[in-house]
Amino acid sequence: MCDQRWMAPGLLLILLIAVGCSSGQNQVEMGHVTGQVFVDGEPAGAGLQLEFAPVTKGVRGSTAVTDDSGYYEAIYSLSSNGVRVGPCVVKLVPPATAPPVPGKKRNLPFPEPYYDEIRQITVSPGQNTIDLEISKK
Repeated sequence: MCDQRWMAPGLLLILLIAVGCSSGQNQVEMGHVTGQVFVDGEPAGAGLQLEFAPVTKGVRGSTAVTDDSGYYEAIYSLSSNGVRVGPCVVKLVPPATAPPVPGKKRNLPFPEPYYDEIRQITVSPGQNTIDLEISKK
């Protein structure tokens, strides 16, 4: 008869070995994305938020925030920089304000279309430098 006090630790050990020896097939292929944002030809200031939304629906995107000179580096997660390889839409993230009132236009610092799409890009493995031009007009 099997001694049950060893069953749980034995199963846990087998599970840890199986997870530790997996081939990493679930890892996402990433491209390192950096660039500079220009507003009416001048470098954007600090705090402009960008979203890199993959064209494939249901797939996690990346974000970035500009520094004082308008430079950014895309971040996928707390432990991983970059953007998924493939086509994605770059857009502005609206500032955190009160929720929009139905029937009223949002008071945004940039024209509304930039919050839907600045432009579509294709991210490749390795380094990608993507400069973006937007206008307040």
